[in-house]
Amino acid sequence: QRVALARALITRPQVLLLDEPLSALDPFLRIRMRGELRKLQRELGISFIHVTHGQDEALALADEIVVMNNAVIEQAGPARDVFNAPRTRFVAQFMGGHNVVALPEGHFAIRTDAVGVGAPGSGIAASVTGIEYQGTHVSVLARIAGDQEVTALVPDTEFFSSPRSPGDPVGLVWDARNLHKLTA
Repeated sequence: QRVALARALITRPQVLLLDEPLSALDPFLRIRMRGELRKLQRELGISFIHVTHGQDEALALADEIVVMNNAVIEQAGPARDVFNAPRTRFVAQFMGGHNVVALPEGHFAIRTDAVGVGAPGSGIAASVTGIEYQGTHVSVLARIAGDQEVTALVPDTEFFSSPRSPGDPVGLVWDARNLHKLTA
């Protein structure tokens, strides 16, 4: 990958097109190469157009993100804005880290780390369908009315102070300010 990048840079381009440049690398090397790409961009002062299907890669490297679906731009903007306020169901699901829920007022995206798991009777009634320990947090998958699956990322210390198991009834809670209405 470094040799291919050096060959492309030798011509001193004004814009560099990178098409899935990190896709064949293992996760550790991929993170190192992201750092090298950021450093090169800063030192050379040229624009990179970086095509990727890796959301973490896009968020780590992009000043601006363009999310396309079937050759149509679904959303474009600063990386943080696109991640925090997806406009469409596709963008919310593609960027990851979001739930898409149908409520009486319409369809909304809410970040998985903005969903809390409480006692039955609090918030929206749900049933735990899966638990996945992920180190710093635990992913709790739950089913709510309308056969909708909602994921809550709960800090590991919080989860293990009140552990849940598949089949347990819970209440899912969130701040309504964290809901983002979707247009499609």
